[in-house]
Amino acid sequence: MSDQEEESPRQDEFGQRIIKLKELTPLEKEYFEKARQRHKENIYKDQIVQGRKFEGVAFISKPAEIIFKDFDVGKPHTIIMQLTNVSYTFNSFKILPLPESVRDFFELIYTPPGRVSAGMSCPITVRFTPQLNDDIDVQLQCQAETGPFQIHILCTSKKAIAKVEQPIIDFGKVILGEDSTLILKIQNLGALDTDVFIRSAKGMDLQTIATESVSQKSNRDRPFDEEGILPYLKQLKFQRQHILQGYSMLKIPIQYIPAEVGPFSLPLTLYYENFLHSPPCQIEIRGYCTEVPIYVEKQIYNFQICLFNHIYREKIVFFNRSQNAMKIQIQTPKETKDFFEFNPKLGYIQGNSKFEIWVKFNAERQLQTICQRFFKDNVIDVPFKLIGADQKMPVPFNIVAQMTMATLQITPARLDFGKLFDGQGAKRAITFENLSDLPQELAIYPLPKEISITTDLVPLRLLPKQKFTTDIIYRTQKVIGISDRQDEGILKCKIVSGTISTKEIRIPYTCEISKCPLEFSGLKFDIPVQQIDEKYSTTIDIKNISQRDIIIEFFLPFYELCGLRMAPMVQQIQRDQLIQVHLEYDSFFKKLGAYTLQELKEKYENDPNNNFELRLKIRYEEEERKKREQEELKKEEEMATKGKGAKKEVKKDQKKPEKLTKAQQQQLEEEERRQAELEKLKQEEERLKREEFEKQFDSAKELRNLGGTLVEFNKPEDLNYSQHYSWLIPCYFKYTDMPDNAKQVVYLQISTVTVQKSLLLSKTIIDFGEVAVGIRQTKELTVFNQTPFKAELKMQMLPISCGFTILNALRTIEPSNKKSLIVQFQPTEDQPFEETLKLYCDHAAVSAKLKGIGVRPEVKVVPENGLISVGGVVLGEYAERTFKITNVSNFPIKFQLISKARGVQNSCGTEVFQFIPQEAIVNAQQEITCKVIFKPDRVSDKFYDLISVHVPNQKSEKRVFIWGYCYNRQAYVNIYQPYNLIPQINEINKKIEFPFDQLKLKDEEKVYTYLNNKIMLEFEKLKEEDNSRKIVIGSCKLLDPKMEKPVNYEVILSKDEKYFVCDNQKGAIQPGNEVVITFTFKPPQPDQFIASIEALKKIGQWKETKIELKISGGFLKPGVQDNISYELILKAFINQI
Repeated sequence: MSDQEEESPRQDEFGQRIIKLKELTPLEKEYFEKARQRHKENIYKDQIVQGRKFEGVAFISKPAEIIFKDFDVGKPHTIIMQLTNVSYTFNSFKILPLPESVRDFFELIYTPPGRVSAGMSCPITVRFTPQLNDDIDVQLQCQAETGPFQIHILCTSKKAIAKVEQPIIDFGKVILGEDSTLILKIQNLGALDTDVFIRSAKGMDLQTIATESVSQKSNRDRPFDEEGILPYLKQLKFQRQHILQGYSMLKIPIQYIPAEVGPFSLPLTLYYENFLHSPPCQIEIRGYCTEVPIYVEKQIYNFQICLFNHIYREKIVFFNRSQNAMKIQIQTPKETKDFFEFNPKLGYIQGNSKFEIWVKFNAERQLQTICQRFFKDNVIDVPFKLIGADQKMPVPFNIVAQMTMATLQITPARLDFGKLFDGQGAKRAITFENLSDLPQELAIYPLPKEISITTDLVPLRLLPKQKFTTDIIYRTQKVIGISDRQDEGILKCKIVSGTISTKEIRIPYTCEISKCPLEFSGLKFDIPVQQIDEKYSTTIDIKNISQRDIIIEFFLPFYELCGLRMAPMVQQIQRDQLIQVHLEYDSFFKKLGAYTLQELKEKYENDPNNNFELRLKIRYEEEERKKREQEELKKEEEMATKGKGAKKEVKKDQKKPEKLTKAQQQQLEEEERRQAELEKLKQEEERLKREEFEKQFDSAKELRNLGGTLVEFNKPEDLNYSQHYSWLIPCYFKYTDMPDNAKQVVYLQISTVTVQKSLLLSKTIIDFGEVAVGIRQTKELTVFNQTPFKAELKMQMLPISCGFTILNALRTIEPSNKKSLIVQFQPTEDQPFEETLKLYCDHAAVSAKLKGIGVRPEVKVVPENGLISVGGVVLGEYAERTFKITNVSNFPIKFQLISKARGVQNSCGTEVFQFIPQEAIVNAQQEITCKVIFKPDRVSDKFYDLISVHVPNQKSEKRVFIWGYCYNRQAYVNIYQPYNLIPQINEINKKIEFPFDQLKLKDEEKVYTYLNNKIMLEFEKLKEEDNSRKIVIGSCKLLDPKMEKPVNYEVILSKDEKYFVCDNQKGAIQPGNEVVITFTFKPPQPDQFIASIEALKKIGQWKETKIELKISGGFLKPGVQDNISYELILKAFINQI
């Protein structure tokens, strides 16, 4: 900022220069304050006259206040006041200026009097010229010598100031039916008029509430009358809007007309047009409605349901609340004078007492015609009045009665049971419909002995307009000597309507009875109570007692609805023949729904096993399909045989679909949406139809059409829920030589009861599996009693030969307790066993399947052929072999190895073959390994043992044949004689060593050793197919491998030998191995001429050849010769001369 700008003087808003005064110094401030205080103390001074000090206001104004009331703007108003000196002596005054805001509206005109003596006055004219329509309330400040004083100036404009004298309007007690009027007073303290509005406590217009509440009755979400004052407004009458004049009193009459007994309180608000100076004022209208002095005990005397042509009486009681007696009289409509009679009709009722009048109602049939205007839907409603002398409001009361007739309709009027056979029955439905408005009781009594009613309700009570359908059953009685007859009679039905009307209706019936050519073991079968998931079966005997063949056919409802099965369903019965029909019931809860029959029909129609026509159709279609396939195959073969140069037909390219335009695409999408909406509407319509059909579905009626009835007890989720079905099963029959339209029918009644599971078993199937014949096996079965009753268990006897037995006794089971039963299975044969164990008590039955298979134990030996060769051992050593025994049964078995035949035995008496284990138990499907120890104490090649694997009750005996050799040295020679099959006992010697023991031969001489070195091999005579002989050369396995040595052998044949050939003449044998050497006989070709001569065919000679066999090596005991030569003698027959 520049220096020039800083030096420029400051100016105010009007452009005047602002001069800044020099600030006072502290000393100057102190002097200035002291001077101000001295001036203030010297303004006023005390006035003392004759020792008395004046105190108070020195000048009094008359009037004391200057009031300009209801001024007009712009119009001057003048008031002259006298200002009087009321001090003790001379005094002077000074009028100070008025406040600046009102100074321009007032003008004070007076002559300053100077000092005024005591008691003297000075007139002052005050001229007020208002410029604004606002009230002015100021003080005119004045100063006297003795002190200041004030004069009040009040200027008020024209306004309306309303005031309510009494805001609570209390009507006190008002009798119901009368009215009372009080005055609401409103005073206007102002000069202006104003409109007065009476509104609700929240400021809503009362007329608007009344009109809008009527028009918005349907708007339940937010009613217009939120304060709920409409019922109160209906009991008041007053004008909602008034005009209140200036400086006047407004009287508003309010009339209270009570509509209900009790206290009345309605808060309202008074609103004024000039609300700035007259704010809203709350008022309250109070009152209490009291009851009328005379009143009736009941407004409506209901005679309930009355029958025409009957007389009814009723007592009517009137009461007087007041202290004074009052004359009363009953007014009646003129149409009712012949039907209603009051006694007395005129009287006096005393104060605080009651008065009784009896009315007699004569319900003649003409009542409905003469008093038609009082009737509506067979209900008569007649208004009456009781007039009191000193009571404005009459006492109304009505007599109401529902008129009806005692009518009961029975359909059919005559019962025809048709044609029946002796010992059979028929059922006919009869419907009782109560057309009256009164309940009616009926009973058919007495009943003939042939007739019974299915309902147990005697007497039967029918409610008004109720229909009840029951069955009348006629059961024929056999009469000896009479075959065909007709029975007729009458049933007497007694009817009681209410408690005043009784009558009797007769129902005739008729029936034709003849003799049936079929004789049944029973026509009514009551199947015992079965728990769910149980089965019951029985048989029905049917005998043809006629002299002609009869064919019968049963028709059962769907199995899913009845749970019944019969076999056979169709059967031809010859004369005097008796057949049995098997009846089986599966216990489960059945339910017949609205669409159950339709679903079952579709199920069976689409099942070829149950639909013969569908089965034929499928078979025909299958044959047609095969024919078409054969024709197509034939055509393909014909095409294949045509020339290769045949031109193939070229298929023209299909045109590609044209691309849709945008409009076409939108149209297509719109059509798809429309179709989808139509499909939704169709589905919704179908759903609604199904729901409506399900609501209208009568399951009891549909069940009766199928021949069944159902009675249910308790709810399905209850433990005591049960279904009681009764089915009529038709059995159609006819003579085989009669047409189909000549068939007759007999009905079988089968009753079933299905209950919840109250007796529970821990197992419903007890499977023992495979058990060996003769072996006992037990299992535990637990029975739970879930009923609140004791269950005394009983059992149907099991067949003796079934193999099953209950070991412990049956006991009573306490509620919510259990009992264990021990079931034993002991098969007697190797076959399957199956029985049903049926347990029952007084209220339930339960069954369990007992299953088991009697088997004979079986083992398997490995090797399967049962042949075990131990080989050769050196004397003093032993060898081991193993074989396996497998238990192929499904249960453990015990086996024992028993020797059936033995060869050479040890000299010391010990066993040559030792078995470990000798006996053992093998678990199911398990195997055990048996060890065989071959430990001989003498030299022999006749060691063997035929062992039987013994298992009790086994299917087939398993045997094991074990053999071995013992020599003095490691090398051995023997004729090759293998075992292909286990030898039989009669084929082997039990004591082969016994003949040799008598000859006192050494053991070494019984085997091929240096002491016995000749081996004879003889070929069969004239058997070309058997032209070879074998020997075996072996090397024993030693316990100590270090002592083992190879065995060498050599077969020396003559160079000139032309009949015999050896396949293996020289070699070495390792320990534990054997070599089989084969010698083959090659006979010379026979002479053709000699062979043609029959007499010379079997003539020839024996040819012997000696061959040397040398053996060396192997382990040798001390003193044993190493090299041994054997002489092999080959002997064969040559067919030549």
